[in-house]
Amino acid sequence: MKHDHLSSRLTQKVEILRISGDASVGGFVWEENGRCWADIELDVKNNLFSSVGIGARGATVTMRPRLGLDLHHAMRWNGQFLFLTSIILSPNRDRLELKAALCDPVTLTARLQARTERNELNRPVASQQPSFTFPGILTELYRQNAQDEIYRAETLRRVLVTPKAVALRLGDLVQPGTGAPYTVRQALDLDQWKNEYVIERQEDI
Repeated sequence: MKHDHLSSRLTQKVEILRISGDASVGGFVWEENGRCWADIELDVKNNLFSSVGIGARGATVTMRPRLGLDLHHAMRWNGQFLFLTSIILSPNRDRLELKAALCDPVTLTARLQARTERNELNRPVASQQPSFTFPGILTELYRQNAQDEIYRAETLRRVLVTPKAVALRLGDLVQPGTGAPYTVRQALDLDQWKNEYVIERQEDI
């Protein structure tokens, strides 16, 4: 009988997570979508999970192919959240190699500005939007020039990475826990799997 070398490597138990919920019902959460055995190795280099933010410690996850697994999912390993950034199927189709960033998601509350809609007479009217909670990852902007450094003395800027289901607009407020709220200043939402927002708030100096 042929020895399965891959099975002997898959000794780490991981939870597979998928985003669940809706803004209309109060929010989004990561919920367990299954479990599997995997081999996990920490990478030497950081994983650049954000296009404009600083990266986080990277990890490589090797596992057997799993139907339906894509980058809308995340993982939890030994209590650590893994934000997935790539999934590659081996040439002989017997294993998946996933790249992930070890992150610390936080729960934020979105307080949306009123949206403009059209009434039955086709006139614009303000439509109030309900607040909702969602998991996000906060990181620092990757580059700051000299002018930015002066600007940062009074303004704290962060990059917010969210699941694709979380849709925010410029001017919306996001509040981490009971902390001071940030204002969404830039939306980077063309990625198929995630949204990114540049957010800022005024700081006392």
